[in-house]
Amino acid sequence: MASNACKLLCLVLSLAFVTQLEGYGDCQLSDIIVKQSRTGKLVQNKPEWEMKVTNLCSCKVKNVKLSCAGFSSVTRVDLYLLKVRDVCLLRSGTYAYPHSDIVFTYVRDTIYDFKVLSADLCVAT
Repeated sequence: MASNACKLLCLVLSLAFVTQLEGYGDCQLSDIIVKQSRTGKLVQNKPEWEMKVTNLCSCKVKNVKLSCAGFSSVTRVDLYLLKVRDVCLLRSGTYAYPHSDIVFTYVRDTIYDFKVLSADLCVAT
């Protein structure tokens, strides 16, 4: 009986170790950061804004959804954002890789306050 308990304990500890190595479980929605700034360029007399979405997780995330009610841009952003009503799905590749940025620009009179709504955290490929 003690041998079975020891085997079970070893299995659980091994799984916990592998999970930590892969980065699973240590990622939170707050680890996906949105930062924006003006580029200094004007397009059709409107300022251009750079948007940077950074994945601070140690694992890949997928299906990053941002709030975007009322968002519009003079320039195309559909290569980066798929807008469905008030939600925008980040489209730049399937995954946001660990410690990487997805950067794009948009043009409008004022900065838009994007918020991360949800994401699939620490997905396997």
